[in-house]
Amino acid sequence: MNKLLIISGPTATGKTKFAAHLARRFDGELISADSRQVYRGMDLTTGKDRVDVPTWGYDVVDPDEEFSVSHWVKLAKRAISDIQSRNKLPIVVGGTGLYIKALLEPLQTINIPPNKKLRKKLQKLLVNALQKMISRGDMNDSDWNNPRRLIRKIEVLNFKRGPLAKQQGVPLSNYDSLIIGLTAPIAKLDARIDERMMARKAAGIEEEIVALRSKYRANLPAMSAINLNEHAYARRQLTWFKKQKDIHWFDITKEGWMARVEKLVDAWYTTK
Repeated sequence: MNKLLIISGPTATGKTKFAAHLARRFDGELISADSRQVYRGMDLTTGKDRVDVPTWGYDVVDPDEEFSVSHWVKLAKRAISDIQSRNKLPIVVGGTGLYIKALLEPLQTINIPPNKKLRKKLQKLLVNALQKMISRGDMNDSDWNNPRRLIRKIEVLNFKRGPLAKQQGVPLSNYDSLIIGLTAPIAKLDARIDERMMARKAAGIEEEIVALRSKYRANLPAMSAINLNEHAYARRQLTWFKKQKDIHWFDITKEGWMARVEKLVDAWYTTK
């Protein structure tokens, strides 16, 4: 059994709850593909949905510990192997598109290790100085103005020029995968985000943020999650996913969308 179901799309579309529904129906377990939800102590800040089916990928590291796409792919592969060994269906669910892409189309750069000495040096530079060190290539506006993304690109280029670099092709994964994308019109997404943020505030998100700020440095990658600009985050996710291939999109505001997804999954699941 080599089936792998993926539920993707922007924030506030109910991906986790729907994935849990499918897990109950098809005897599956979830693997979170969310770069923010790997951190402990950030439940409300990152919108962790605690559902009643086994979920891998929550609370993996503390906010001051390093965690990259390479770490996640290794975790996801272990989880998938474990789930499949018990004849259950692994369901990857989340909105971090790079994680999903790296799992299905392994990146040549994924296992290039961090260069802590170089990072320490580059972190002292402003964005425009980092930009001058590389060509933009296919970097989008968000990544081009993100110092962490720029530093990683410089780090990768530096490694490739070094003696340890190995230039070789990377095969595609051999999973029999089905990718479902949940979406909604922007106005509906914004309304759902506002509703969810009100619920988080009522649950104590502001207290969680105060506790995090008192314990961790503000410039840690994990701490970017406390920005709370979920509207902009949803738009970045939509931009990413719209460029990806082989996603079966379903508008959650349309009547009968769940039944249509279930029919598609059932046909795929029962095909050898």
